[in-house]
Amino acid sequence: MSQIEIADVIKQIENEIEIDAQGRGKATIRATARLAGVSHVALIKAFSGGNGASSNLAKKLMEHGFSGGNLISFSTEGIPDIAIAIILEYYAHDAGRYCTKLARLVCKAFTANGIRKWMQELKGWEQQEQPKEHSQPQAKSQLPIPSLEEISTLLDLTLGKAGLEPKLVAGAKLNAIGKRYPHLLKEVEDAKSMLLVPVEDNLLAPKKLGEKLTQQTGEPWSAQRVNKLLTGQGFQVRNPEGNPDYLATEKGKPYSKLTLGTAKGHDKTVQHLRWYETILEVMEVSAP
Repeated sequence: MSQIEIADVIKQIENEIEIDAQGRGKATIRATARLAGVSHVALIKAFSGGNGASSNLAKKLMEHGFSGGNLISFSTEGIPDIAIAIILEYYAHDAGRYCTKLARLVCKAFTANGIRKWMQELKGWEQQEQPKEHSQPQAKSQLPIPSLEEISTLLDLTLGKAGLEPKLVAGAKLNAIGKRYPHLLKEVEDAKSMLLVPVEDNLLAPKKLGEKLTQQTGEPWSAQRVNKLLTGQGFQVRNPEGNPDYLATEKGKPYSKLTLGTAKGHDKTVQHLRWYETILEVMEVSAP
């Protein structure tokens, strides 16, 4: 299917898409089915539990905060843009033999801006400026604050798909919620304290590994030198995103573990790559 054919599909469903005053999009079940390249009857059965082959779609939606009642209402009230993104992702990558080429192409097309932004542009929606109040300067136009559900869905579709441990993904969600909803900071910090992954006694930071190597070899081993050795021998790679600074490779995963903690003096959750002492048995240590 070409981009021209995708444009034809979008043109056919344009009248079945709505944008509310806050910029949130919604589409009919038929329009969503057209975008996903499946029958609208298949979606109805999936939402009502009538199609065992598609029941995983309903589970996926409920994992992202939608209730069974929400799914049933999709047929009459339309499907919100967040749910549409999940449905397209499902039929693009997770539906097995039910995956469609159109869903993959549409997902790829929406990767840069997201489906809500696409719907806003399609319907010509613009954020309304705030009215002036007395002599105060006019407030600048702002995008809507994402809901808790939207924050959770976004991080599940990114960090969750990247294979991070569930506690680490939960920590990232809490950080994002605390930033967008300052009045929830206390609850966020309380929840983060319950998520902290304790650093087990047998997990070592590069500095501690260096101390043990210094004892074994009689040569000075700094944390920097240990990281260079672990990277050079293929046990870890630099993390371009930071936090943590390094990520274990497939070779290094059996000897390592990601831990979660709070940076001193900050309200930021940080991750660390730590190593079991058995890594010393497989590293090839030579003189500098």
